[in-house]
Amino acid sequence: MTDQPVRGSVPLWRTPEALILIIAQFFLSIRDMPIGAFTLVYLQGQGYSTTLISQMASTAQIAGMITAMVTGSIAQRIGNKWVWVAGIALAALNSLVFQSVGVWWIAGWWVIGGIGMALAGIGSASILTYIGGKTQIGVLSSLYILCFTVGGVIGNPLLGWVIAHYDYRILSVVALAMSAVGICIVLFGIPHAAPTKSHDPNINQFDWQFIRTPQVPLIMGMRGLATVNYGMLTVLIPLLLNQTAKDIYLVASYASTMLVVASLAQFLAGRAADAWGALWPSIISFVIMVCCGVVLCWGTHSIPLLFIFGIISNAAAWALSSLMYLWVADFVVPSRHPLLLGWLHATWSICMVVGSLLGGWLIVYYQGLPFLMTGLLCLVPIWFTWKLYRGNTISTIKIPV
Repeated sequence: MTDQPVRGSVPLWRTPEALILIIAQFFLSIRDMPIGAFTLVYLQGQGYSTTLISQMASTAQIAGMITAMVTGSIAQRIGNKWVWVAGIALAALNSLVFQSVGVWWIAGWWVIGGIGMALAGIGSASILTYIGGKTQIGVLSSLYILCFTVGGVIGNPLLGWVIAHYDYRILSVVALAMSAVGICIVLFGIPHAAPTKSHDPNINQFDWQFIRTPQVPLIMGMRGLATVNYGMLTVLIPLLLNQTAKDIYLVASYASTMLVVASLAQFLAGRAADAWGALWPSIISFVIMVCCGVVLCWGTHSIPLLFIFGIISNAAAWALSSLMYLWVADFVVPSRHPLLLGWLHATWSICMVVGSLLGGWLIVYYQGLPFLMTGLLCLVPIWFTWKLYRGNTISTIKIPV
């Protein structure tokens, strides 16, 4: 049994790389977060069927998942900074959907955008964990994820205004221009040495050995099992609230309140992790998800219980999404961060689908069963977390050579 890895004491806001990372992620989120929703609305307005739109969206999601699985090897060849730049450039191409008319062109640009989003997400997250080696990664990771939320809040009305006063073609031009600015921020703001690519000529030979090292399956299990519960909550809570209350404004209030509380939970979890390490914030978050699952199983016909405990459970899941970066930084050497983050991205994609499907299947038997089953699943990562932080005698994974 060993103590958790001790972090550096350099204040967050004195780290130039951290400021550039947050600025770049925030700016790009203003573009990226609304584009997905506006794409769906645009295609529906063009007369495409819901089935065809969902098929194109699923194909882009699958392309991103596959890309995530190989991004680690790419990053180890060219460096995380260039993976992020390449991802921004490819993700920008999804705005060409608004300039296209043929279904194959639309599907192609959408898939390329999905690949770009995966590359950009893993590249920026790898830089986050690299920076975390010399600053307060708990707070930094919560601010990093908060950028997506705030970016969406600002970007939706901003880009909506562009559509209302001009049209989708102008939106496409604006989105491309924003992507170009984002690339410049990353190119000139993130130092070339942060982080550098690996110089090990044999590093690409050991990917599967790396995945099988003891800490990696634990981290993937912690990420995946929490996501199964979150994927179920994302689908069922709004549906049950609407079914019970018959009030769309209640569902909207739930979504807005959840974003505020979840963002606060991420910040508090990050502060706690910086002060005391990630062990107890992680365990507490998993315990909250288990308890909420039990309460929601019993209270699926109660609007207050659905509203309150749905928000609390989602907030715990969001806290874990920021703590994930600490798990990576604590137990994986920096050169392997992109590889593991790629697999964690793929794990998230698969488990989101599993959670939504599992919820839809279990609710047929008993309305509260999905909450109970996926809540109890979170007992397993509690043990994983304890084993990860208290069962290892080293603070970083030793890769077999």
